[in-house]
Amino acid sequence: MDLGSLSQLQTEAVNPQTAQIDQISTLEMCRLINKEDHRVAPSVTPCIPEIAAAIEALTPRVRSGGRVIYVGAGTSGRLGILDASEIPPTFAAPPSQFVGLIAGGDAAIRRAQEGAEDSLAAGEADMEALQLNPELDSVIGIAASGRTPYVLGCLAFAKKIGCLTIAVVCASPSATGTSGTVDFLIAPLPGPEVVTGSTRLKAGTATKMVLNMLSTGTMIRTGKTYGNLMVDLVASNLKLEQRSRNILRRLSARCDGMTDVELDALLTRCKGRVKLALLVAETGEPVEQCEERLESAGGVLAKALDISLAGVKDVQTPATDRQYVLCIDGGGTKCAAVIADLKGTVVGRGTTGPCNLTDGNGLEEVVQTLMTAAKDALPAFPSSDCNLQSLFESVWIGLAGIDRKNFRESLLPRICACFGLTEKEIRLTNDVDLLVAAASSHRDCSSAVVVIAGTGSVAMRYNRSDEGNEYSRVARSGGWGHTLGDEGGGYAIGLEAIKYTLAVLEDTRLGIPIEPLGPLEQAVLKRLGCATFGPKQIDLVSEILVQQHKQTIKSRIAGVAEAVLGLNGQNDTASAIVGRQIDHLASRTVGRLLDPACSGYVPTENTGLILSGSILNNQSYQDQFLNVLERRGPSSPMWRGYPMQASWAQNI
Repeated sequence: MDLGSLSQLQTEAVNPQTAQIDQISTLEMCRLINKEDHRVAPSVTPCIPEIAAAIEALTPRVRSGGRVIYVGAGTSGRLGILDASEIPPTFAAPPSQFVGLIAGGDAAIRRAQEGAEDSLAAGEADMEALQLNPELDSVIGIAASGRTPYVLGCLAFAKKIGCLTIAVVCASPSATGTSGTVDFLIAPLPGPEVVTGSTRLKAGTATKMVLNMLSTGTMIRTGKTYGNLMVDLVASNLKLEQRSRNILRRLSARCDGMTDVELDALLTRCKGRVKLALLVAETGEPVEQCEERLESAGGVLAKALDISLAGVKDVQTPATDRQYVLCIDGGGTKCAAVIADLKGTVVGRGTTGPCNLTDGNGLEEVVQTLMTAAKDALPAFPSSDCNLQSLFESVWIGLAGIDRKNFRESLLPRICACFGLTEKEIRLTNDVDLLVAAASSHRDCSSAVVVIAGTGSVAMRYNRSDEGNEYSRVARSGGWGHTLGDEGGGYAIGLEAIKYTLAVLEDTRLGIPIEPLGPLEQAVLKRLGCATFGPKQIDLVSEILVQQHKQTIKSRIAGVAEAVLGLNGQNDTASAIVGRQIDHLASRTVGRLLDPACSGYVPTENTGLILSGSILNNQSYQDQFLNVLERRGPSSPMWRGYPMQASWAQNI
């Protein structure tokens, strides 16, 4: 282990916000700690796609009885033990199925064992003693620094014999990430600690959030809940006994009419198992028969309970006779689904990771992402067991990249098969097409220009049909993808700022006289997690490019746009970057659609403007963008009266 580079880790960085924490009042100190803690949850957000993928990989193994082994040292080890110990009473998992190991053994739980974390061999020995089954068992390595030898030894041994391996670290890049022994690397970066190097603070909180999500998500996927109720709990104390009664009464009209004594008798007959008791109460079948039914359903209550619950309260149970419609927005940052009944009332929402065909995602991966989003929008059932083939009357999927050659033709048959619908019942369009629905209530608009600036950018014109009941796309400008351009979007803004910062750092290394790092360069470096290094020690290219997934690099660069926009109007360089990007988006990308010679052109007095995307939602950026459009010529009240920031479009 290279201890000389320890100070360069994000977990060892000095936090300038707390440099005077020992000299302020106790109230100010607490506020400062709380303010820093607010950075933790956002640091986990970029990791959600990897967490979801890890849950999907864990689920079949856990369902088949495989063990989940948490390994760590110090705080990381204790957090793993905590998560492992809470699963059995919460979800009725066998105590031996979730195992927490800490470097130095159980004695280290209460008192630090000096040097225990420094041994690769100790980790390998602990793994060997467990007699791991590579077909079923999984190992979760936890190390805030990403370089703990004990954890590296555990992961190396587990990977060598073929186990599923997951790592939770708070540094990037890290020794764990480059070790080649990890199937899923989850790396939230909550930033420097309040007390330098004390990773029990923000790093510990971020780690606990990830572990909670991994274990809870896996338990939900294996059928340990019905909706959001813990129907597989073990009533090991008075509180859990009452919770069991409450769940039975909430889910079953028959149980709702029972006294506590009657419910306790039912639970006793069913060995204290709430799921089994509910199945017995609703079906009237013998306990043994219901046990077989649950077993054949993989322990999933929604699957075993193939009759409708009478008098269900507080739980929305979707019907399975096509009484719903589904809309999915598959974008480059996230895939979001909304389910509504035929009256238009939204009954469920679901979100999963990015779903852009142009980012190198295969068709099967895209289909899986779409299905995951749809299932996650069904709160009353474990998503893996909903029969999507009989639920929806129609489906509209707006998918980034679908306009590329042959994508729609290849994807549509797969989507039809997943939902049990014909091609006429499925609308498969570009994700931008979803937004034009916002113009339908504005009868005075015969045309609408939709402009999106998020990670990328694109502009499209839609004209109302002669019948006046729908819009169709007549022109498109931009949307070439982040690799080729998409000026005005977050990636282009972030890339320009990073290139500027790289040039400044390079001048420093070459000895060219320059001023100290300016606000923009400092903001860029802070956003990328390397603000505490000296200018000559920063390898910014590696910080950005040494990543495992292309999507991670794209998001990392696009994320810098937030720092640039934060300095817009306050720093000349940042303002110049934003100004150039806005001018390109407004004058060229959108400007083409406003040229009277453009196909489908409609005068601005009859045209509405719809703006969307994280960049255009920045108020200062939006104001500048609209001012540039006005300087081009359009100045009618109709044009300036928009953007129609459509609530439906944004909420999806």
